[in-house]
Amino acid sequence: MAERELRDAVTTSGARVRVLAAGRTDTGRVREHNEDHVLLAPELGVYIVADGMGGHSTGDVASALACASMRNFFEATRGEALLPANEDEDILDQDPLRLAGSVRKANADVFEISQSHVTHKGMGSTVVALFVSGDMVHIAHVGDSRCYRIRGGEMEQLTRDHSLVNEALALRPNLTPEQVARLPKNVVTRALGMKDTVNVDVLSQRAVPGDLLLLCSDGLTGMVDDSTILDVIGLTDHLDETCELLVTLANDAGGKDNISVLLVRFEAADEQPAPATQWRGIALGDLALGHRVLSDADDVMVAAEESFIEDPIAQLEGLLPQQDLERLRKGETVELTTPRCSSCGTALFEGNAFCTECGTPVAR
Repeated sequence: MAERELRDAVTTSGARVRVLAAGRTDTGRVREHNEDHVLLAPELGVYIVADGMGGHSTGDVASALACASMRNFFEATRGEALLPANEDEDILDQDPLRLAGSVRKANADVFEISQSHVTHKGMGSTVVALFVSGDMVHIAHVGDSRCYRIRGGEMEQLTRDHSLVNEALALRPNLTPEQVARLPKNVVTRALGMKDTVNVDVLSQRAVPGDLLLLCSDGLTGMVDDSTILDVIGLTDHLDETCELLVTLANDAGGKDNISVLLVRFEAADEQPAPATQWRGIALGDLALGHRVLSDADDVMVAAEESFIEDPIAQLEGLLPQQDLERLRKGETVELTTPRCSSCGTALFEGNAFCTECGTPVAR
C-alpha cells in the first residue's frame, strides 16, 4: 500500500486532559503521487491535515509548505502576544489568534512561491488544523478538509466546507436537490495560495474526556460515508489501528484520491491508557466494505469478555476451530495468527476475495 507516513499514537498531557493522536496519509488507488500532508506536533499541541492542489510537484509542495510554515509559526511565537489581523479577530483570545495567524502565514508562503516560481504557479492547499492548549481545543480550516467530533457514540461535522456547493446553497437556499446534484462537488472556493490573503474559520471549544476529533481530507469522506466511519471508530481503542482501517476502507471503495486521516483523543489526565490490544466484537458483515478482523501483529490475544454484542462467539463460527470457540466461551484467552497473503505477506481482510495490496486471490 503506497504510504508516506504512519505515526504511532503519541501522548501529551494538558491541564485536565491527556491527548493521544495518530495519523496516516496514503496515495490511494488511482493517483500516482500523494499531494496530502499530515503533521503531528504534540510538543506544540498542533495537528494538521493539508490537501495540496495543482498536480504533482505543485500540490505536494503546497501542502508540505503549509504544514512546515504553520509549525514554524508556532515555534517562533511561543510566549508572544499577537495582534488581531482584522476586526473579525478582535474577539479572539491569544490561542485562537495564534492558530489563525499560522494559517495566514502558511497562505502567504504558499502564495509567494506560487507567484515566484513558474513550476509551482497556481498551486494551493486546503488545511484543517487543531491547536490544543490545556483543556481547550481550537480548530481552524480553509477549504474542504474536515474536522469531525465523535462524542457519546455520535459524529458531528464541526467545519463547513468552503465549496461551490455550500456557497451556492448559502446564496440560494431554495435550490432543489436536482440543481445541487448538477454542481461540481470538488470545487473549493477558499484555499491557501489562491490570493495573498485568506479568511480563516476558527472554532474553540473545551475538550471533554472521551472526545475524539477526526481530521481528514476529502479522499476519506468522498469514499466512505459517515455511518461507516463511525462504525470503524468503534472497533478499536487504538488510534493507529483506526487510521489504518479508515484508509483501507477508502481504498477498498476505489481510492480515487489521496487519503489522509488524523485522530486526536482526549482522556482524563488520571485515566489509564488502553491495553495493548483489544477486540471489539462486531458482526463480520456489519461494515459495507469489509474490515480487518485481526491486527497487523502476527499474534493477537482475543478475550471473550471484551466483546460488545449479544453472542460475539457465534460470529466466529467457521473462522476458528471448535475447541478455540469453546475456550472463548469459558472466558479463556485464545492465541490467533493473522492470515497473510501468500504472495506479498500483507494482512488479509475478512470478506475480501483478493489481497488489497497485490491482487492475489485469497485461498478459501
